[in-house]
Amino acid sequence: MKLKEQLDNFYTRYNIPKNGGEDDKFFIVPLSFFNLKLPNLAWRKRMLHVHDLEHILNNQDTTWKGEIFIASWEIATGFWRYFPVCIFPLWTMGLGLWKHPHAIYRGFMKGCRDKGIASLNMPKSEILEYDLFQLKDLVEGKAPKHSQTFYRFLLYLFSLVGELVFLSPLIVLMLLFFIIFS
Repeated sequence: MKLKEQLDNFYTRYNIPKNGGEDDKFFIVPLSFFNLKLPNLAWRKRMLHVHDLEHILNNQDTTWKGEIFIASWEIATGFWRYFPVCIFPLWTMGLGLWKHPHAIYRGFMKGCRDKGIASLNMPKSEILEYDLFQLKDLVEGKAPKHSQTFYRFLLYLFSLVGELVFLSPLIVLMLLFFIIFS
């Protein structure tokens, strides 16, 4: 089965709009006590299919645990190079330290071995013609090899950056409070 059909099945299974919501003006981030409605900007729309293919490639669902795994995998594969869209996986890693730290570890360590789908630089129309086994051949185990110590250092570094991104609204509010009331 081609990735296009697998992607359509993925959207149906997880009640995601057609094309992953690529045509929508906004997208919703479900949080514990409320939903956050954010603009669906062009740079996010260009990468939606890549993110959703990563879920299929890594057999991860769209729960927070699955999203945290994928965000960590993305960062480890070099997705942090794609600013500003990398803000989302960094934020998700920061959340993951509180919710599912083991998913961060598993996703990041797998990502250290794999090449990222984004780094293939393939047009959407081309990559969707592949099947899952062809995609796995292009991605899995294709990253340069380094020591476990190096990978753990990167994990700690990006976890710290992710936590700063995640907590940045709170940090800004605290600074404003300090400035106003001091």
